[in-house]
Amino acid sequence: MLWLAHRLATGLTLNFQWELIMRTLLTAIVVCSTAVAGYFVTVGTGTSSANATDLEPGNSGIAALPAVSPVTSSNNFIVHEWGTFTSFSGSNGVPVGFEPNNADLPSFVYQHEGNANSKSNRLHEGGTVSMETPVIYFYTDKETRASVRVDFPKGWITEWYPFASTAPGQSARQPKGKERNTGETIRWNVKLLPGEQARFPRDKGENHYYHARETDAVPLQAELEVPENQRDLLSHAGVILQREKFLFYRGVGTFPTPVVVHALGGGKIRVANAASGRLTGLVLLTVRDGRIGFRPLDDIDAGAETIAMLPETNGSATELAAVVVKGLAAAGLYEREARAMVKTWDSAWFREEGTRLLYLVPRARTDELLPLTIDPKPTEVIRVLVGRHDFLTPEQEIGVERQMERIRAAQAEQAAAEKELAKIGRFSWQARQMAARLLEAKAQQK
Repeated sequence: MLWLAHRLATGLTLNFQWELIMRTLLTAIVVCSTAVAGYFVTVGTGTSSANATDLEPGNSGIAALPAVSPVTSSNNFIVHEWGTFTSFSGSNGVPVGFEPNNADLPSFVYQHEGNANSKSNRLHEGGTVSMETPVIYFYTDKETRASVRVDFPKGWITEWYPFASTAPGQSARQPKGKERNTGETIRWNVKLLPGEQARFPRDKGENHYYHARETDAVPLQAELEVPENQRDLLSHAGVILQREKFLFYRGVGTFPTPVVVHALGGGKIRVANAASGRLTGLVLLTVRDGRIGFRPLDDIDAGAETIAMLPETNGSATELAAVVVKGLAAAGLYEREARAMVKTWDSAWFREEGTRLLYLVPRARTDELLPLTIDPKPTEVIRVLVGRHDFLTPEQEIGVERQMERIRAAQAEQAAAEKELAKIGRFSWQARQMAARLLEAKAQQK
């Protein structure tokens, strides 16, 4: 069955309706094949399982905040979302494409088939912003069916879960005159299941994706009806179900970043607010040789800028995590949501080598870049996106230039040596092996 699943997967195309059906059949095959291991999404009874999601945040080392519990009376339908916009530039502040981490998601997450539509290719072919792990949570005290639509007029949606009623495709809100077919939309039809102890899919081992489940949000269920002429023993009932704690999607954007960061040299940084709203939650941080330093910055009004100095690397990731959690909670996230977000991005934000600025994207800008439509209409919608902008200082650029000179010199020397060795002709390979053994023997004698 796993061989069949592989054959199905490799035959997928971007015909979204066919892709949706085939992907779902693939999920059903894998799910049934691994049901013994507890991979299949089922309704639990509250008993623990090695594959069940641990909803306790654990000892994160973050100072406790006042407890805030979601209010879910019969008149309330609450939606919360968090995510990240990541960008990169040299010291001049001009964003450029970069290599994303394509190995950080579980295998069950959906993505477009083909390299041309991958996140990596999109960032190398016109994209400048990596939209990472937006997750949408729901809070209600009664079973509810909801339709959720996200538009991305200036970008592409490259991964998502669970399966979508309308897989990412051309958005009706695409800006006119845009090249490369930017602008996509995705839609889910889900059932919200308050009070149920649901089990969720997971691969073996740990993955930062799972931290997003550590909240009080209600489980949700996506359903797909399989046409009768396409059913088999694995989907004979005609309906395939997937459960998750949230709706997940990510992609690549082509829009200008809300901030422009110029590294002026000597540790001096100029941060300009290029958004139409006030920038809050700014933290300038440096990670070097495993040590971290950070400096919170004052809010910046629209069109204004500020000058700051890079911090000394004498801080701690735990202290910085507490600062960020507090800022996320102040922006409207529940405490467990804020902690889940920080745990998800702890290694990338606070431990990855480099210099970066974290900030909160203004809500109006978030709604402009990612229009969100939900039916029935929620009584409250909170959306908190963190911007992460990594940049090089002039000193780093000089260092990179020197290393590139060394690489080029070594490549030129290697090319010259290869040319000389080629003159030996068909005996070149054996001559190389003889010389290598002699050199190794001489090295051992020293």
